[in-house]
Amino acid sequence: MTNEELEQKEWEILQEFLETATPEEWHIYAAASNYDGNSQGIEWLINNPKIDKATALSIYWYMGAAWYVQFASEAEAIVSYDKETYKMLRLLEQRYTDGFYADYDIWYDPMHPEVGRANDYPKIPVKSPIPELMLKSVGTKVIDLYPEDYDEGIPFEVIVKIDALYDEFIRLNGPLR
Repeated sequence: MTNEELEQKEWEILQEFLETATPEEWHIYAAASNYDGNSQGIEWLINNPKIDKATALSIYWYMGAAWYVQFASEAEAIVSYDKETYKMLRLLEQRYTDGFYADYDIWYDPMHPEVGRANDYPKIPVKSPIPELMLKSVGTKVIDLYPEDYDEGIPFEVIVKIDALYDEFIRLNGPLR
């Protein structure tokens, strides 16, 4: 098995969880996920009209929307990951304002999250203003974002499956490269 095949199998395990998760579990996953190494999972959420609008809004801010206001266009973003993130943020804005996402009354306030607040980077020049709708809190149902039986937004039973996959890979192939 190659590293690419290993990553594909890991994604299949995670995707199986996401496809059967509740709106609350999607929200937990979005809040506690590692955004640096989880683009497939985050993209899956962004493309899912069944996630709560609070989840979409949290992803928007966790992706660093306040940082990306300094770019007037995707072309202005300097490095490739900035360009991809800029494009994803614009997609989220468009879908959010068009009412693409569901409403399960989950609470989220862009001014009070643990990371990715709307008021981050106050001195950055604004070339792409944040739509007013993206600054408003939504919902009333507060979700515990860090339940004891989860790690990085993933239930332990899913983590166990992923760990077993990596253990088997290492047993057969040696250390990861």
